[in-house]
Amino acid sequence: MQQPDPITLEVVRGSLVSTVLQMRATLMRTAYAPILYETKDFSCGLVTADGELAAMSEDFSGHVFAMALGLTAALDKFGNEIHPGDVLASNDPYTGGTHLNDIAFYTPFFADGKPLLFIAVRAHHQDVGGATPGSFSGQDTEIYQEGVRIVPVKIKERGKLNQALWDVLFANMRLQVEREGDALAMMDTAHVAEQSISELCQKYGPDTVRACLYNSMDSAEETMRQRISELPDGVYRYEQYMDCSGLSPDPMPIKAKLTIERDTMTVDFTGSAPQVVGPMNCGIPVTMGGVFVGVKSWLDPKTPVNGGTFRPLKFVVPEGSCLAAELPAPVGGCWELYRQLESTMAGLFSQIIPENLGAEVPGGVNHIYIAGYDGLRDKPYILYDYPQGGTPATSDTDGATGIVSYDAGDIPAAQPTESIEQRQPLFIESLAASTDREGPGSRISGYGVTRRVRILSDSGQLSVMTDRGIIPPWGSGGADSGSTNSVTVIRDGEELQPSELQCKVKGFPLQKDDVVLMQVTAGGGVGDPLERDPELTRSEVRDGYITPQRARDVYGVAIDDGTVDYARTDELRRELRDRRQYVELTESPQDDFDERGCRLCALNPETAAKIEVSDGDMLEFVSGVTAPLRAWVRFSDDVPAGAVQMGPIGRGILRATPGDRIRVRKLNLMTVNTSSSS
Repeated sequence: MQQPDPITLEVVRGSLVSTVLQMRATLMRTAYAPILYETKDFSCGLVTADGELAAMSEDFSGHVFAMALGLTAALDKFGNEIHPGDVLASNDPYTGGTHLNDIAFYTPFFADGKPLLFIAVRAHHQDVGGATPGSFSGQDTEIYQEGVRIVPVKIKERGKLNQALWDVLFANMRLQVEREGDALAMMDTAHVAEQSISELCQKYGPDTVRACLYNSMDSAEETMRQRISELPDGVYRYEQYMDCSGLSPDPMPIKAKLTIERDTMTVDFTGSAPQVVGPMNCGIPVTMGGVFVGVKSWLDPKTPVNGGTFRPLKFVVPEGSCLAAELPAPVGGCWELYRQLESTMAGLFSQIIPENLGAEVPGGVNHIYIAGYDGLRDKPYILYDYPQGGTPATSDTDGATGIVSYDAGDIPAAQPTESIEQRQPLFIESLAASTDREGPGSRISGYGVTRRVRILSDSGQLSVMTDRGIIPPWGSGGADSGSTNSVTVIRDGEELQPSELQCKVKGFPLQKDDVVLMQVTAGGGVGDPLERDPELTRSEVRDGYITPQRARDVYGVAIDDGTVDYARTDELRRELRDRRQYVELTESPQDDFDERGCRLCALNPETAAKIEVSDGDMLEFVSGVTAPLRAWVRFSDDVPAGAVQMGPIGRGILRATPGDRIRVRKLNLMTVNTSSSS
């Protein structure tokens, strides 16, 4: 293949990115559903004829990388039977999709009689059928409850719409006219891209465009390999725990082993939870995408993204695990796993690049559906909302409030109030930063967010699927955890829990004037909260983000008449440091896990009483230099008082050696009081 000159290479690369931007603008202006034109829950991209990402823009990365893998599955199915005018469709999570609501269309662009590129559009459809409005909930038990599953098919063949297939698909989706309009908008988006790519090929010729594509990917691969080669070779591990499956209260472990060898990374998820009877599963494309976002963000955040960047990464993902689910496992919670995978990578990089610490992202994606019948407009309505809270801190910066995580492109942090109230019988009472709901540290996360939505229709139903309603997001480098998620219903002044498991709700019945109260999580902090600049804490108290009591109890800052009392602050901080609990680390030949795969920590009852933990509680080993390690307490008289035994994996995560004194603290897990549920 010919080598293009540098100027042509950059012009072609920029033109392809510009094409993707045109696609995005087209879909926003032609889509029917506000989830597309208001909140931009879609992604566009260009994929090479052999299934590598060629170009993207500020899209949601999870969508885009699944696009390339989804096309590979379609190519495997259709082989050489793809022609000009075809449009391939799929949302199958087991062969390259994400969850069923995300439908992808692939339109081949032919040059010189063979495919040059595939124009890809993946858009979240507000409903694709299934058991509940919106098509997924926190308690689904199989994929069939989540809507229509589309294995790779031709929705158009040689320019002719497959009307029978079209009719069957959309007859099984709620708000059918809106769904069909969104699908037509996706096809129109591809036409815009076809015109732009055609002009590019006319100017430079298909061979030059093709050469630029692969040269750009080769260059991206070289850059990523260089970044990896700058890291120390070795094997690193981290453990992350999701709240639960949605049907069982048991936590779900994600275990990662990262091997760096010269310019290649291999991520092995052996030991992670098996797929569950509940929506907290995902397919391999989501797993690979979550890992990639972590790697790219830490090692090479500024250069363009394409398939070449992905080449230095290798994966071991056990089939039938929650990270490589198989039929009939539901996958509605795939983005919750995606977020936890990003945090798993943050935990790994805290060991590899400790000078560039990050913390856990703010919980899940927070899928919240409110649906019912709109008597005024005489039709059903569905609100799909996903309010975002506080982003995690870094070594250099505080987090931000009400901003999506770094994986989500330009998706806004919540559905716009005006759009909701104009289209649905709902009233947005408030959207505000929450007091005392940050992840404390010397650098703090952004603040959690509270949103109140009043139901104006005669009845309705609520479905919720998110994570971090029980186990809080971790902070690193000695920081505290962030806050948890909570979605409740206020009825006649009483706060009701809509489910026995926090944030896992399926079709909870709503009444007129009910208020859905969404309290959204914040990510973790970075660094010791007792080392935060007292003046920053003072300003946060002044502005109402934290209370004076939290300033004293968490940051050790005494404020008197709006000013910092530095003498009392020094005294408070000494007192708080003196109250911290430490244990001596003793060597164990192996790490201890229970039948769920969750880490156990054997403690002498005397030590446990001093730490104020009970048998079965969750505690956290706090490292001043890396991410923390979490475990469940098991009483044992065989362990000396004041000590804890730990195997090589745990010691490696904490970067600790036998004889070290490790700070330990109880994690306060959120539980649901179901006595008031109805």
